Amino acid sequence: MCKFSGKSITALAFEASLEHGTELERWSCLKKFKLKQKTELFWWRLQNNCIPSNPFLVKRKICISSHCPRGCGVDEDENHLIGGCFKIKNVISIINNWGFMVPSFDNFQRCMDFLLNANGRSKLGANLFCTTVYLVWKSRCKLIHGDKEESDNTLAANAISMVVSSNFLNIQTGSWDANQLGLFSTWHPPPPGWIKINVDAALKSNNMAGIGGVARDDKGRFLMAFGEKCWHWDISQLELLAVIHLKNLVKDWMFEAQGVIIEGDNCNIIKLIQNAVKAWKVSKMIDENLAFLLDFNQIVFSCSPRVSNKLADICANLAIDSSFLWENILDFSIPSSFLYCLKEECDALDNS
Repeated sequence: MCKFSGKSITALAFEASLEHGTELERWSCLKKFKLKQKTELFWWRLQNNCIPSNPFLVKRKICISSHCPRGCGVDEDENHLIGGCFKIKNVISIINNWGFMVPSFDNFQRCMDFLLNANGRSKLGANLFCTTVYLVWKSRCKLIHGDKEESDNTLAANAISMVVSSNFLNIQTGSWDANQLGLFSTWHPPPPGWIKINVDAALKSNNMAGIGGVARDDKGRFLMAFGEKCWHWDISQLELLAVIHLKNLVKDWMFEAQGVIIEGDNCNIIKLIQNAVKAWKVSKMIDENLAFLLDFNQIVFSCSPRVSNKLADICANLAIDSSFLWENILDFSIPSSFLYCLKEECDALDNS
């Protein structure tokens, strides 16, 4: 039997087939995350050691130092690119502080093991992770060529925007809830440049009802609140009416926002609206009461626990007595209970 470097041709062929099978498995695992084309190409090159990092360039005598150009003082190998650099650690930390669950790694093999096994709820985190690594690499290339790097906050916001860059992000309710673990004690802000509108409904035994909502920016600052008095017998229908009522209140600054999150504590209604928007993508038909949602730059529908929806609940209960619209936090008609709750949630953000 012929041998080469101490191994038989059969053994070499077997090893080659195993290696080829591993490459195909890794490539197929990237496909399931539905990454942007450039992000997918970056990860394919990273898996095949084709990224022009400093160690890659040193081997080809194009660069004299294999260290990270950000001054980390260590080799810019694949372990460093996917999690060892302080830059990517900072960006992932920011994304996680916004309520997402993005993993972090300092070992490339453990990273690939995670991606191979990611499914269900972990797909969103995997997509965000892959996108973040790609954007941090692009920022690094700007630094290399004499440009200024993007800030950590900008990279974090851009990563989320890339993942939701289709007109609508229909995150499954269960997946979004998973991203909010540990955050149920209070309201959580949207990414920078986004607006979050919380909605809720209240119903009494005599069919007196109210729907309400409050809009806030990424700092938790008050933008608008509303309450509408009505009569009804079905709390689920009221929750839907709270969302539909937003079409009467949309302002220009809402359309100028990078994205809008509509959040409520009735998961069935949130899922209903998600499915309506998903169907629109295919049929281009949507209920006229929900058509106004198509005008936003990007929109996310999120289900939250009741404890994270307290201000909207206050608005809905106040609306049982009378309708209102507050567009200025200095409005004298705003009750102290609302202001106290708003302050409490903003203080929680400052301390987080």
